[in-house]
Amino acid sequence: MDEREVRGLLERVLDGEPDRFAPLVEAYTPALYNLAHKMLGGSTEASDVVQETFFRAYRDLGRFDGRTRFYSWLCGICVNVSYDAGKRRRRSWEREEPMTEGAEERLAGKEQNAEEELIASQEDRRLRGCLGRIPLTLRAALLLRYQEDLSLQEVADQLRIGLSATKMRVRRGLALLKECMSRNLVGGIR
Repeated sequence: MDEREVRGLLERVLDGEPDRFAPLVEAYTPALYNLAHKMLGGSTEASDVVQETFFRAYRDLGRFDGRTRFYSWLCGICVNVSYDAGKRRRRSWEREEPMTEGAEERLAGKEQNAEEELIASQEDRRLRGCLGRIPLTLRAALLLRYQEDLSLQEVADQLRIGLSATKMRVRRGLALLKECMSRNLVGGIR
């Protein structure tokens, strides 16, 4: 969904057509779910975080000033809600598979052979394990920058920190992630 279409829907919602918010929820739910899922270390709370994110976004829609992309604004809300959820619970490391675009087609098509699929699955599990052990502040910066493809300035805006602090968090997060992955440990970072 392009930003012009998003802005049109937002204007209609603000003009008294609340049902125009539904296409936005539909369009952004998978990406926000994946972000929340990774922020929470694979917790089953990701769906609740996404629901709360959209509730807060709808409630505070009048505060959206349009200086950033709507999706960037949603990511910032999602990160904050994830922080709140993480504070409410002690780490529980149960796993559930995140929604991924095209997962059903990949399984149906069986384009990769079983060995390649197993290797990819193991690497993904290893990466998620290492990512889950990086401090939440660094993990948020990494996920916003590399998974959500936000610019460093957008990440800084969403985390409400300076640009240099954002660069530091991304750099430190990458260093910890590389260290964990190179040691081939899932539980290696404290």
